[in-house]
Amino acid sequence: MDRAVVLLSGGVNSAVAAALTKEQCEPALLHVAWGHRTAERELAAFNELAAALKVEQTLVAELSCMAVIGGNARASRRLAIEDANVVGRSVPATFALGLLPSMLSLAAAWAGALRARRIIVGVGENYGTTTTPLCKLYPDRRREFIQAFNLMLLYAKPADRDLVAEAPLLDLTRAEVVKLGQKLKVPFDRTWTCYSSNNAPCHRCIACVNREAGFLQAGVPDPLVLETAKA
Repeated sequence: MDRAVVLLSGGVNSAVAAALTKEQCEPALLHVAWGHRTAERELAAFNELAAALKVEQTLVAELSCMAVIGGNARASRRLAIEDANVVGRSVPATFALGLLPSMLSLAAAWAGALRARRIIVGVGENYGTTTTPLCKLYPDRRREFIQAFNLMLLYAKPADRDLVAEAPLLDLTRAEVVKLGQKLKVPFDRTWTCYSSNNAPCHRCIACVNREAGFLQAGVPDPLVLETAKA
């Protein structure tokens, strides 16, 4: 059976990508701990999702130097995380330059050791929840970036080794991802999205707003929001 390394942050898209991959081949789940504000909660989400999906092959890779480097509001508390309603068409302070390329490179290294043929990442170009497409705010969510990474892989790997990075949710809106996840029985109550808090969603950051709008557009109750409301 083919094997794929799946980057699983613990968020909605990565959880759906992991569940979708399990339908097709044997997944190995990779979580990159990079020392950002919600690292603890995302790691807990990763562990809970891995258990719920019954995937035993897991790895947590340390990339804590990203927090030391800083330069973005998710890693540095000296920088403010903007409210979603003030994010325009420029790159927000929550964008971490170099993070996704580094994660994909770690996934490639593990895939090479496992003889996996695929690397799966749950990025999407346009969630359809804001007026500005996500790929305009976070440039590494673009189709061209995935294509460029695969070109790099072509020259970085042995000629006889099959390995490709895939983004199966790239063309889906967040509402479509939620509906797909519901069909795949993804435990959304185990996922975490907020950029600001480890305890409860802030409902203000772009990650929270995209999540809440996606569930609303899909007509699916968000169990995480319902759980927070009860508390």
